[in-house]
Amino acid sequence: MKNVRGIIFAYHNFPELGDLGKYRTASALPFCGRYRLIDFALSGLMNAGIYNVDVLMQFGYQSLLDHFSGGRPWNMVRHSGGLHPMLARVNQGVYGGDMEALDAISTHLRDYIKDEYIVVMDGNLCANLDLQKLIDAHMASGADITALCTDRPMPGEHHCFIPGDDGFAKDLLCRRTETSLGVRSLEVYVLRREKLLDMVKWASEGDRLHFHRDALLHMMRECGWKIGLQMHEGYARKITTIQDYFDASFEMLEYERLTDLFPEERPIATRARSDVSTYYSDRSRVTNSLIADGCIIAGTVENCIISSGVRIEHDVTMRNCIVMNNTTIHTGAELSNIICDKDVDISAGLKLNGSGKLPLVVPRNGKL
Repeated sequence: MKNVRGIIFAYHNFPELGDLGKYRTASALPFCGRYRLIDFALSGLMNAGIYNVDVLMQFGYQSLLDHFSGGRPWNMVRHSGGLHPMLARVNQGVYGGDMEALDAISTHLRDYIKDEYIVVMDGNLCANLDLQKLIDAHMASGADITALCTDRPMPGEHHCFIPGDDGFAKDLLCRRTETSLGVRSLEVYVLRREKLLDMVKWASEGDRLHFHRDALLHMMRECGWKIGLQMHEGYARKITTIQDYFDASFEMLEYERLTDLFPEERPIATRARSDVSTYYSDRSRVTNSLIADGCIIAGTVENCIISSGVRIEHDVTMRNCIVMNNTTIHTGAELSNIICDKDVDISAGLKLNGSGKLPLVVPRNGKL
């Protein structure tokens, strides 16, 4: 789509992710054994024909850079534009909020890009977004900015819009947990570039850091901006905690939710791996699990999500586990409600048990 550019916030590293966020941001978290969370934002833009995309990063960005592969999986390799990772103000501390991150690239926004419209979104949203529908609704409505929202219950805190009788938002409630207050923002917005620059300028002048409770509230209440509301009808979940990640992962073992997130008409692209097919020994038993290519499975695997390069030896029993790349689980081990990060080595005969409400995380390169 011409004259539309995407901006993805991929710098967020939430303390609630614990060891999962030690080496990566939330946007880089592996998902469903094959994808990264940022694939949903990039694929939503790709499916809408938006190929000029800026990704705002700061710390823990190496895994994202490796994953991007220059933008090839999303057809974002361009002589001019394309996928553009941005590392502004890397050595000046963590961004206090999205407005500070946008202010760090304000020169780029003002002087170097010419796209008329901007889609602003987070990289840790697990949702298959119809951004074409969002952009069309924005252009037809006369709104100053249009928000993508959901009326489905979602865990955690969210910014909520109260719809008015005219179809525009009449109020914005920040960081609410109640599910009965208006509609929940998925923090995906479309607006003209000039409008975004107005927000950045106002926020910068007063050292205001936050997109919602500072800039958007001001523009709505003091400047009279009309905020359009477009509803997202499918699955959506924001990943900010270990529990979010654990629950969202296992929701993908339900066929209806899996097909809701991965419809044929809007495919999710990711970096390809050149792995051979997974080998299942005659002693293996696998039920209700997602298994990537390149694994060796000789044990019992129930309700698990297994990434590429994982080796599960004989007499191993695993239930309700997430195992990331290149992990080895040796003979006789028993794991339940465990998240194993990359390159973990689990000793023979070891028993590890977490719970559905308190999963145990084995950090990257861990040897137990």
